[in-house]
Amino acid sequence: MNRKILIRLAAIGLLFFTILSNAHSSMIQQYFDLGNSAYKEGKYEEAIENYEKVSDSGLESGNIYYNLGNSYFKKGKSGKAVFNYEKAFFFMPSDNDLMSNYEYVLASLNLDLQYFGTWPVRFANVLFEGATIDLLTVLLSAIYFLAVALLICSLFFPGLKRGINVFLLFLSVVFALSAVSLNSKITYLNKGAIVISKVADARFEPTESGTTYFKLTEGGKVEILEKNENWYKIKRPDNKMGWVQKTDVGSLSE
Repeated sequence: MNRKILIRLAAIGLLFFTILSNAHSSMIQQYFDLGNSAYKEGKYEEAIENYEKVSDSGLESGNIYYNLGNSYFKKGKSGKAVFNYEKAFFFMPSDNDLMSNYEYVLASLNLDLQYFGTWPVRFANVLFEGATIDLLTVLLSAIYFLAVALLICSLFFPGLKRGINVFLLFLSVVFALSAVSLNSKITYLNKGAIVISKVADARFEPTESGTTYFKLTEGGKVEILEKNENWYKIKRPDNKMGWVQKTDVGSLSE
C-alpha cells in the first residue's frame, strides 16, 4: 500500500514538474515573441525589456544576444550593442548577419576589429574564428584519440610508421593551434569586457578622485585584471592599464 502511494506521489510530482517546465518555456517564448513584435514596430525599449527577461531567465542563445544588440543600436546605445554582439559570437561565431552588424557598429564608432594576445594567439584565433568553445573541445578530444589510435597502428604496421609520423606531426600542429585558440576564447569569456559608456575614464587609482590616465572608447574591448568593490582594473589590447568604474564596462562573464 505504501509503495503504491509513493509511486502515485512520484507520478504527481513528475506531472507537476512537467507542467511548470512547460509553463516556464511558454513564458520565455512569449517574451521572445513580444520582443520581436516590439522591434518590428520600432518600440526598441520595449523590445529590450522583453529580450532581457528571456536572458534573465537563464536561457542563453546567440539569437537573444543578436536581437538585443540590434535593439540597443537602434536606441543609440552602441556600446551595449557591441557588448551583446560579442556575447552572441560565443554561440554563433560564423553567422554572417551577426558579423555584418558587428562591423557596421564598430565602423560607426570609428573602431577596427580588436585582438588580444601575441601574433601566434591572434593567428590561432583567426584560423579558428568560426569555432565555438564546445566545438574546439570536441576537436581536441578527437585529435587526441586519433593520435593514440595511430600510435597503436604504427606498432602493428611498421611499414606505415613513416607516413603515420608525418600525419602525427600535422595533427600536433593542429592540436597546438586549436588549444591556443580554445584557451584564448575561454580567457576572453572569463576576463573580457566591453566599454558600454559613451564616456569612460581610466584612472591610476580605484577612486573618483584618482587622476585620469586615459580615456576609453565606447565599444572598445578591455580585459579585466582585478576587481575592487565598484572598480575594475582593466587592460586595453595595447596593454595600457587603468581603473574604471564597473558601470562603464560590461563583463562578458556576467
